[in-house]
Amino acid sequence: MLLTTLIPGGGQFYTERYFKGIIVGGAQSYIIYRGIQTQLRLNDLDRELNLSPIEEEEKQTLLDQRREIAWWMALVWTIGILDAYVDAQLYGFESDLTIDKTGSPKVELSLKIHY
Repeated sequence: MLLTTLIPGGGQFYTERYFKGIIVGGAQSYIIYRGIQTQLRLNDLDRELNLSPIEEEEKQTLLDQRREIAWWMALVWTIGILDAYVDAQLYGFESDLTIDKTGSPKVELSLKIHY
């Protein structure tokens, strides 16, 4: 779980869920990129002393975007951590649903313990 907090999608890769790792890591990386891009544009506007009304409106739009990006980042980060936690708890747990000769479903569960 700690790996997910440091590396986008890291917890999913640790539990060998590579596809989910790519999706979560890609989403987190994109949101981080958008947040940095928005902040850099806000910094440029803050350096200007006299903002025109159009620039003031753009600044307010960028502030709203930054707040929205922060919420999306918190959501994706939380989902990634929870997913990595659940996958880590179920790591090594295997189940198999099969049909026996009579046509009835048969569930097989196994648990691998590594020490």
